Formats: sequence, structure tokens, C-alpha cells
Amino acid sequence: MVDYVEVEIRGRKAAARLASATFITGTGKSTFIEIMYRVLSSVGKKLPRVGGGWSFYAQSGDVAYLITVGKSRVRQSVAVGGEELVFEYIPSRSAHRIVKPINMSVADADVVIPLVRAEEHVSMVADEDIERFNSMLATARKALGVKIQLLGPYIAPRSVVDAEVKNVNLLERHGRNLVAVLSNLALYRPTAYDSIRAILRKVGFTVSVGLAKPGKIGAFVATGTLKMPLGKAPCSVKSLLALAVALELKPDILVVDNLDYCLTPSVAEALTSILRQRPTKLVAEVHHRDVVDWIGVPDKAIVEIRL
Repeated sequence: MVDYVEVEIRGRKAAARLASATFITGTGKSTFIEIMYRVLSSVGKKLPRVGGGWSFYAQSGDVAYLITVGKSRVRQSVAVGGEELVFEYIPSRSAHRIVKPINMSVADADVVIPLVRAEEHVSMVADEDIERFNSMLATARKALGVKIQLLGPYIAPRSVVDAEVKNVNLLERHGRNLVAVLSNLALYRPTAYDSIRAILRKVGFTVSVGLAKPGKIGAFVATGTLKMPLGKAPCSVKSLLALAVALELKPDILVVDNLDYCLTPSVAEALTSILRQRPTKLVAEVHHRDVVDWIGVPDKAIVEIRL
């Protein structure tokens, strides 16, 4: 699990040690969590595209990772147990190299935490060394390649979606595919679906999902005698439903941009009841510090940044 992160952009640095619930305040909050999300969700994949020069550092136990993106090159440092590997990627020349502890061309230094794959046989480097390097890099990928979910800065689910919609195990950041994910949980993980419905009942609403018409799945919410499509539900209810569904997908880290968007004390209380039962770390950008008091988890921190 990631313990500590730093973001630097335009000469300004912000850092956070991650508690069970970490609330980000100040300026540049969205930039901070966006860079954190893009890098951590891209471990083992192509470098994320974030404009301008920036750097990101993450630590998990004895594993440390630093990526520095400049105008002409990208440098990545991976340290495991005190031993460091450094990669360099120059897009304009399609140059991919490992530069420490050896200097040689590799196949793909444009990947977050790349592996050492030589483009051709290099006699100066023993196969045993390359195996050791890749073992280190695999350790780093395992430590930092967390399952991370991003929500926000607003939630706007569709009321009806195609019955055959794909990616139903991943919630889109604005919750547009919320109905599809909820339907998938109802079909394949009914216990999780029932838990989500129980959470909504805490704020006086019920939710149901099913076939709305041929080829279409819909969701409705109801309170008392009033029933409405999900898209017409109160903002606080849509937000709580998205948060509950996201947590049932069991991410290691749930990142929420603009948590206090439509947050009410009753919604915060319901969210708290889920967080207390999950190992998921919450990293949330907030505008009003008083909402932090509404989230009653014991291990929480407020981090003020200036980016």
C-alpha cells in the first residue's frame, strides 16, 4: 500500500502521508490528486500525459519511486531496499535507456516502472544482473501498482444504459456508467448489491436496477411514494450511491475530487459506516474543512497544499 506521495509542479511541491482518510485542502488540490491518480493507475502501462513539467514521488515501505517529466526527457528512479535503478526516455529521439547502475538501451522506458528488456544482446551485462533488476522492478510494481479509483469533481449518472455495455467492473469518474456497474453487482455479487441498497436506506431512499426496455438497463430511486429515474435523484443521493458502488469494487485507494460536492451530514454518516468496514484508503479534495468532522473515522488527516 502507498504510504506517502509528493507532487511538484512549476517549482512548488506538495506532500501527503496517507492516513485511512486524507483530506486535501489549499490550492492546486485537483492537480495534486489528478497526477497521483494518473501515475499510480498507470504502473506497468504507458506514461500518463500531463501537460508541462512536473514530478511525482511515491513510497511504500522500502520501495520508492520518482518520475520527473521535463520539456525534453522523462526520468524515472526506482529504489528497492536501497538499491536504485534509473531510466531515461527522450521522446524526440525515441531514446529508451537505463542509466543507473548501468548505461544501455532498453525496449520501453516510456512505461511507468519499466522492465529491463534489452533490444539486443548486451555482452557487458550478465543475464543474472538483468534478472535481478527485473526482480526489483517487479517488487516495485507490486508495491505501487495499487487498484485506484477516481471519482469527481461531479457525479452525473445516466438513468438508462445499453444492456451490453462494457467495462462494468470499473466506475467512470463521473459515474456515467453507474447503472451498468450496479447491474453487474446485482447479477454477480448480490451480497454487495444488497449492502449498497442498505446504505441508501440510511438516508431514506431505495434503489432498484433492472431491464427498462429491450436492450436497456435502468435504475430508479424512491423515497416514500415518490419514484424517479436515477438521473433525476437528489445530488446527495447520486453521490452516495457512486461512493458506495466504488467502495464495493474494493479499490486500495479511492480518490475523490470535490468530496463536499452535495455532501450532507447524513450522507457523510452513511459513507463513514462503509469506510469503517473497508481497508480502502480515502484521499479526498475538499473545499470546506468543516466537512472533515462529518467523516468519523479514527485515522484521518488534513493536508493543506500550495501548488
